[in-house]
Amino acid sequence: MKTLALIWLLFFVFVNRPAPAHGETLLLASSNYYPHYAADIPQQGAVSEVVRQAFLLQGIDIQIEFMPFARALRQSQQADYIGLVAAWYDDARARHFYYSQPLYANQIVFFKRKQQSIGYQHYADLAAQGLRLGLVQGYLQPQGLLQSQPNLVQVATDEQAFMMLAKGRVDLVPADKLNGLYLLENKLPQYAGQLDWLTPALELRPMYLLLSKQDPRAETLMQQFNTGLTELRQSGQYQRILDTLLPEGY
Repeated sequence: MKTLALIWLLFFVFVNRPAPAHGETLLLASSNYYPHYAADIPQQGAVSEVVRQAFLLQGIDIQIEFMPFARALRQSQQADYIGLVAAWYDDARARHFYYSQPLYANQIVFFKRKQQSIGYQHYADLAAQGLRLGLVQGYLQPQGLLQSQPNLVQVATDEQAFMMLAKGRVDLVPADKLNGLYLLENKLPQYAGQLDWLTPALELRPMYLLLSKQDPRAETLMQQFNTGLTELRQSGQYQRILDTLLPEGY
């Protein structure tokens, strides 16, 4: 069923694809954040496709280059790329970037090893228990987590964080639930039976397109993108993209 829906979506995209204004192509940076956006999944993921189609409704094409998140954030802030395909909100980042309307939200949970029983009431309890947290460099963390001074191990990618968790080198990994489940099913199946997650979720965190304030086109382009995103939602194409490119039950 998903395959038929993807074929339909691709047909719709190419038949209705407007020409970029004056041949303009925006170069955006991104990390791999499965299944939301990544270089090696259909349409580069639901977020990439939403961003692409919202811009196309305004006659603007995009190109995405994929790299570790910390590098993508740094080079976008410097305007080596006009912006980031998606990131979470942070006051410090907002000094350097224009933020779009929300795309959709990630459900952030703690992943752990199944055989390990972990309980806590406050983040400080994690530090008191000597638990080690695997964090991806550059990712924002739930409010108060870092202030509790946990034992941190920083890595470059989500895959590395989950591998370290499965091997017992860290005890918890805060991550988007869909991201973790996708990685365990598709990238790290040898560890799929070893990990699960704690409930309730830590938070729901919306994703946004970010455009660098150092690029003089950015403010106008963000206004155009937001207009395109509104049109995409109203037409029903936004929901069709999510239904087609995200796992069932997202």
